[in-house]
Order: sequence, then structure tokens, then C-alpha cells
Amino acid sequence: MKLRIRNETDFWSGVMFIAFGLFFAAFATRYDFGTAQVMGPAYFPTVLGGLLALVGVLVALAGLGREGEGGKLERFHFAELAWVLGAVLIYAAILRWAGLLVSMLALIVISSFASHEFRWKEAIILSIVMAVITYLVFIMGLKLTIPVLPAFLRN
Repeated sequence: MKLRIRNETDFWSGVMFIAFGLFFAAFATRYDFGTAQVMGPAYFPTVLGGLLALVGVLVALAGLGREGEGGKLERFHFAELAWVLGAVLIYAAILRWAGLLVSMLALIVISSFASHEFRWKEAIILSIVMAVITYLVFIMGLKLTIPVLPAFLRN
């Protein structure tokens, strides 16, 4: 019996989910797993990695079993990926000294360059909205100590 990929998009998406899930589950083995009652640092990434791999298997099998619209795999857009990953790296690098507001602005604006429909006004508005949501959830709600303002404006 010969297996045939009927929907390349689903199949390769499933393979990607499997790879990411197994990577995170394997990476977490370096830490203590714990139990369901007393979770160790490896518990959450291992469980989530396993669930992601399971979803990947289901998606990949769906790609083998059915044909669908848009089932052909398009070319991979490396430049757009580089914009988004670069934005995340810059966000992580400048968060401590630039603060949440400036870092969020940089993250949104830089990652927006990945889109062919980039508009400055929309990027700035989205940056402000995301900074407010992040502030409310992580600083006010979860009480995390993330600097909000740049270092030169803090005491």
C-alpha cells in the first residue's frame, strides 16, 4: 500500500507541530518532572509538547486522508519569518532598559514589516493597545515586575 499526501499544507503543518512538540518535550527532560499535585519545571512543557505532537499526528494524518482546497504547499517566506523573529529577539534584548512601552512599540512595528500591507498608523495603534493589555494582565493582574518606562525615566 502506497501512502500519498493529498493535502500538503495539512501534512507538513502536522510534521511541524510534531517536531516542535517533541523538541520542547525533549528539552524539558533536563529538569525535574514532578507530579500532577507538585509540578516540577518540566511538567508543563512536557505535557504541552506531548499534546502539540499529538495534534500534529492528527493534522498530518488528515493531510494523508483528504484532499482540500489550497492543499499545495506554497514557497516558504524566509524574509517575513526573519522580520518576525528579529522583532521578538529585539523585544527580548531591550525590554529591561527600554521598558514595556518602547519594547512593545519596537516589537509590533518591526514585525509589521513582514506584511505587505504595513501601515504606520495601524502599527502604532496596535502597539498602544497591546502595551495596555500587557500592562493590565502581567503587571496589574499577575504582579510581575516588568519595567514599564525606559531606564532613564525610572527612579
